[in-house]
Amino acid sequence: MTLMIEISNLLHSYPDGTPALNSVNLHIGRGEFVVIAGRNGSGKSSLVRHINALLLPSGGCVSVNGLCTSQKKHHPDIRRTVGMVFQNPDSQFVGMTAEEDVAFGPENLGLPPSEIRELVEMSLETLGISELRSHSPRSLSGGQKQKVAIAGVLAMEPECIIFDEVTSMLDPFSRKEVLDTVKRIHAKGTTVIYVTHRLEEAMNADRLVIMDSGRVVADASPRDVFLHHDLEKYGIELPPVVALSLMLSKAGFPDIGLALTKDELLEALCP
Repeated sequence: MTLMIEISNLLHSYPDGTPALNSVNLHIGRGEFVVIAGRNGSGKSSLVRHINALLLPSGGCVSVNGLCTSQKKHHPDIRRTVGMVFQNPDSQFVGMTAEEDVAFGPENLGLPPSEIRELVEMSLETLGISELRSHSPRSLSGGQKQKVAIAGVLAMEPECIIFDEVTSMLDPFSRKEVLDTVKRIHAKGTTVIYVTHRLEEAMNADRLVIMDSGRVVADASPRDVFLHHDLEKYGIELPPVVALSLMLSKAGFPDIGLALTKDELLEALCP
C-alpha cells in the first residue's frame, strides 16, 4: 500500500501553551479507512486539522504525498488533496442553493463551467440529493445538510476526505444515512479519515486509532483494539454488542469470542 499521509513526532500546543498533541506518529496509506476516536479533549480534532494544514506543527512533521504542511507553498496542493467535512454543516455553507454550494469548491479551483456542472451532478447523485439542488441548505434537515456539505467536498475530487464528528449532531436515522454515504465514498477508492467518539461507527474501518491526552494509545484493526486494550481507562464506552459479547465470553460462553455486530453475536449464540 502506498503511503499517503506521514505524521512524525508531531507536537502542537493551544494558544495558552497547553499541550494538545505530544509526539504523535501515524502513517496512513492510500485508500485506507481509518477511524480516529477518543474522549473530548483527547486531541483527535487537533490531529486531523494538521493533515490539511489548518493547523501547523509546533514540532515534528506532517506530510501529504510527500509535501510538508509546514511550507506554505504546499498548502494549495495539500488542500486539494485532502478535503474536510466538519461537525456543524451550517458553518460551511456559502451558496444560496445546494447546487450553488456544491459548485463553490470547483469554481475556486478555476475549473471550466462544463466540468463544474459534471462534478456537481456527480456529487449530488452520489449523495442521493439531486432533488435538493434548488433548496436553500439552511432549510434542510440535519442529515440533508451534512450530505450537502459532503457533496461540496466530494465535488473537488480530493484523494482523501476527513470527516470530523459529522454525525454527532444527528438523529440515529440521519446518522446511519451519513455513515452509509461515507462507506460508499470509501468503496470508490477515496482515502477516509473518520473522527468519532461512537465506536460502533468504526466497525467497517481498516484501522481504529485511539487517542488520549494528545497521544496515540492504540492503532490496530477494530477487533484487535477491542480485544487487547482497556478502552474504559481512556473514557471510551465499548459498543453494546462488543461489550455484551465480551461479558458472555467471560461468563463461560467460550465459543462466542468477540462479536462486532448483532449478526456475529447471533451466529455465535445460535450456530
